Amino acid sequence: MTNLAKDWTCGTVRFPKPSDIEAVESRWAQWQTLALDQTDNTVAEFVDSAKQQQVVKDCLNAIFGNSPYLSQNILADPSLAQRIFFNGVDEVVEHSIRDLQNPRLLGHETRTELMVRLRTAKTTVATAAAIADIGLHRPVMQITKWLSELAATSLQATCNCLLRELHDRGQAVFPEPDNPVPGSGLIVLGMGKLGAGELNFSSDIDLIILFADDSACFTAGSHQRLFSRLARNLVGVMARRTAEGYVFRTDLRLRPDPSTTPPAVSVRRALRYYRTLAQTWERAAMIKAKPVAGDLVAGSRFLENNAGFVWRRYLDFPAMRDIQAIKRKINLHKGSKSIVVEGQNVKLGRGGIREIEFLTQTQQLIWGGQDTSLRGRKTIDMLNRLANAGRITVRAANDLQSAYRFLRRLEHRIQMINDQQTHSLPNDAEGVDSLATFFKFENPSDFRAALIANLRIVEVHYNSMFEDSSTEQQDTSLDFSCEKEKAKTIAALNGLGFSDSEAVYKKVNSWLAGYIRATHTNRARSIFAEFAVPLIKEFAATVDPTRTFERFDGLLGRLSRSINLFSAMSAEPALLRLVADIMGAAPRLADWISQQPSLLEGVLQSDFQQLDPSLGTDLEPEIAEAARRGLVRLFYEREFRSKQMLADLDGQIATEVGNSPDLQSVLDAQRRWVRNRKFQLGIHMLRGDMTPIQASTPLTSIAEVCLASLMTRIKREFAEIHGSIKGGQLAIIACGRLGSQEMTLASDLDLIFVYNHSRGDAQSDGKKTLLPTQYYARFCRRFLSAVTSPTAEGRLYEVDMRLRPSGKSGPIACSIERFENYQESDAWTWEHQALTRARVIYAEGHLGRRVQSIIRSVLTQKRSRKKLAGDIQSMRERIKKELENPTRPTIKYRRGGILDAEFIAQFLQLLHAEQHPSILKRDACSVFVEIEKLGLIDERVATELHRDLVFWRNLQGIMMLTADTDQIETSVATVLRRTFGQQDAEEVRSSFVAAMEETSERIALHFDTVVS
Repeated sequence: MTNLAKDWTCGTVRFPKPSDIEAVESRWAQWQTLALDQTDNTVAEFVDSAKQQQVVKDCLNAIFGNSPYLSQNILADPSLAQRIFFNGVDEVVEHSIRDLQNPRLLGHETRTELMVRLRTAKTTVATAAAIADIGLHRPVMQITKWLSELAATSLQATCNCLLRELHDRGQAVFPEPDNPVPGSGLIVLGMGKLGAGELNFSSDIDLIILFADDSACFTAGSHQRLFSRLARNLVGVMARRTAEGYVFRTDLRLRPDPSTTPPAVSVRRALRYYRTLAQTWERAAMIKAKPVAGDLVAGSRFLENNAGFVWRRYLDFPAMRDIQAIKRKINLHKGSKSIVVEGQNVKLGRGGIREIEFLTQTQQLIWGGQDTSLRGRKTIDMLNRLANAGRITVRAANDLQSAYRFLRRLEHRIQMINDQQTHSLPNDAEGVDSLATFFKFENPSDFRAALIANLRIVEVHYNSMFEDSSTEQQDTSLDFSCEKEKAKTIAALNGLGFSDSEAVYKKVNSWLAGYIRATHTNRARSIFAEFAVPLIKEFAATVDPTRTFERFDGLLGRLSRSINLFSAMSAEPALLRLVADIMGAAPRLADWISQQPSLLEGVLQSDFQQLDPSLGTDLEPEIAEAARRGLVRLFYEREFRSKQMLADLDGQIATEVGNSPDLQSVLDAQRRWVRNRKFQLGIHMLRGDMTPIQASTPLTSIAEVCLASLMTRIKREFAEIHGSIKGGQLAIIACGRLGSQEMTLASDLDLIFVYNHSRGDAQSDGKKTLLPTQYYARFCRRFLSAVTSPTAEGRLYEVDMRLRPSGKSGPIACSIERFENYQESDAWTWEHQALTRARVIYAEGHLGRRVQSIIRSVLTQKRSRKKLAGDIQSMRERIKKELENPTRPTIKYRRGGILDAEFIAQFLQLLHAEQHPSILKRDACSVFVEIEKLGLIDERVATELHRDLVFWRNLQGIMMLTADTDQIETSVATVLRRTFGQQDAEEVRSSFVAAMEETSERIALHFDTVVS
């Protein structure tokens, strides 16, 4: 006894009983036989005396009788048990992890030798940690910490070895070859439980492997190939099974876009992905990301640079909608599963570990942007902090922590048996009884009761957090079919928030009685009755139930064919919520539906879910897949996008109009097509499937395609009368949102028309001849009239021509010479600001290239900083006086709003384009990215301007969708109520409005500092 470590002399040590007595005797005999073959005689002496030392006997009986995996570890190295009992588990674990960092070995061993060392350490740590878990009352989170430290240290040792190999082969040069990791640019992020220090006993490790694009250590080959090969080698070292076993199974599928990216991804590519394409679940995954190996400084820097992706200062609408979608899926999952014992999955099942983690992480995702205390990785700690911040109750935190520890310890027991990555209890009663014994329960029925109690505790708290907040309010009987229930129904409607409940009751009864065309038939009334009450309850969940109801009543009054729509609403409850969302939160979409009720039927079409309305069924496979998975940027870069959309538009016109020469019919068909495509994008934004910034590209394409389609028809019609001009060429320059490809649902078109022609002939060659100035002026007026004139289907677009040379006083179309002379000699600074967004969207012959050359020449002129700053400041003050309402500031014109941010970008472009023409991007967000790259202003300022402008643009796009004006109060209140529910709306709105004020102040400060 005196040789045993202090651990074993403590009177509280108690091990579980063996569940397989025969296995105990057999393995004792094997251990004693194997000990005799050891060169160290003390091992055999220890084995001989083991049964005389009660604590050793109890421990080994528990292992031999319950865990084939741990038994194999003891038998494979008979001295292992001796070391654990003589030195104690803490010393054995810590020494094994420390030894992996031994500088005498790192950099001086082969990969094969390292693999043996790693596997030996894994066996030692796993066995010692298991013994501490099952008998020594070490906290379960201490066990997970040891396992996580082992994984991180093993990864770092492997990185060291693999980088040293590159050095020895001459593919890299490191200042310290024996310690090549610092400054290497290799980043290994631990995700999930590894990042949080919560690895379970037989856990995989989830990694993201990155590399710095500018690492100077690598001298041969491309960085991408070198690091991808290194990543594959690292996985092999960790996961390959050898005679000594394996270290950790390794998974790289959490990296950015794993189906298309190599095993290692550059930092620049990863940041671009997270800023443009990543989804909300990837934000949740990044909560636990931690640099665990490689260049830890570079890893920390990456996480800092990516923090804006994970932690939003404002509560962005798409993320909230994503969280709601996840909740709905899990609610469906819960509804199909029940809590059992046999076969219960303690991780993924109802009331399991995943529900605790999901509850914790979603609350972090929602509130962590504003409260930095909620940005930790560890589940236990975060539950405490959530309680301290008032996001969950103290009781919930305590209950969930207790259940978490119980379920994690049980998870360990399950995995210790055979070292399998499983979370499920045995499917038979006998297996469960054996597990209960291993879990130190004397009576299996007590274990079953404890398990169910813990699962129920999680279930209760989870349900209280994730069930719809409106459930109790809506748990009311609404009966429109019985006059006796009228008073009760009206009272219920009043309780649901309708301001004139009696009017609502009468109107619904008129619908059900068939007093409107949409419900005139028996079949229509019968189907409508199936979803009338659920629809009313969905209306009640909107900000203004009465207004929502009235809009829907207006829709029903315009419906001529209702069966298809009613059938879909009856079969698809999600469509009821969508209709309520549109009627209650998106007046622009509601008005479109009132004008064209068939728009709603389009939602039911199979291709409606596509994020880009130009997608067809015959797309190239990789593009179709990219679009299906939401990788919209990849799709938008492809030239055939516009061709596909143009073919779709022309096909619809041909279907509706046929060979009719009637231009009016063409214009009506075009307007319906545009409204359909805009409505589709509006729904995707309303649902949160697409941000307004993401929607701006297809919205731009829609406008361009319409102009191109219309141009063909107007040219043909005009030429029949006036012929053509010899050598005549026309170009259309898009400015504003169309030029910068930042279109919104409400954007107008800023256009400039420029023409050129041969100097010899003075007139057109048609039936009615015109001089060139007359020809192009009349043609452009005809074209603009087709775009802007109201028809039965409304206007196509509003067009603003004030950016043409000399503005309103100038000709509607100007010659290329006039355009060039004006821009070079007569244009004001504000007109050159507008040119920074100019883009040729239509051109004949070589005129487009000439126009772009002139624009570039003008923008790269040398300018006086003082004069430029003065001109821009004067224009800002003029706009403030003429357009800004000080009592109700708009997002665009308010101080520190979109205009100020864009003016900063345009100032820097005009100031620096002479020396840095790469700064001539058309949208301000891209300008700020380029400015940061060029180092023209402080990196922090550029980053803040980019982030804040993204915030403003997305908010502006949402408010153009959700309100008739872009006033903040109405729109934000609507969206927040719909997203969070009534009880949280005011709190969330307050924090959101505060974020807007902070954004305004920040941009205003940067405007005053930069434009000077």
